[in-house]
Amino acid sequence: MPRIAALIVLVLAGCSADSGLSLDSLEAESILSADIPGLSNDRVTDRQDGSGPMITQLSDVAGSWEAASVEIANAVRQHGWTVDSINCVRTGNDVIAKKQVEGQWVLLESGAGTRGAGIILRLAPTQQAPGSVDIDSRCSAALIAAVS
Repeated sequence: MPRIAALIVLVLAGCSADSGLSLDSLEAESILSADIPGLSNDRVTDRQDGSGPMITQLSDVAGSWEAASVEIANAVRQHGWTVDSINCVRTGNDVIAKKQVEGQWVLLESGAGTRGAGIILRLAPTQQAPGSVDIDSRCSAALIAAVS
């Protein structure tokens, strides 16, 4: 009888152990080390661990930030992310994507604009699988083509 009780305790301990996604898992994502043309001086500027891990990496943009947006979109897709939406305004373009990492959804929010570029990865456990891409009609044909 004591062996059964010990086994039940081990199973319960295993189920309740924190097996969630860690900041190290997010930081190891290949998109953060991708060689994206037009971006330089990549630097992590924010790290948040705990129940909602998140990491922010900022970059400088050389040349056209619109061209950098297209290159970010290309890199996002090449690194296994599924683009969920793109949004474009006068001063920048955003690419939102999702990916399952270690069985959990991670949300990628990236953008390039007049003030530089950035990629944010955050744990998003309530996310659903991506559907069709939501495209802002103000986006350039090159950016639309990069996510289509």
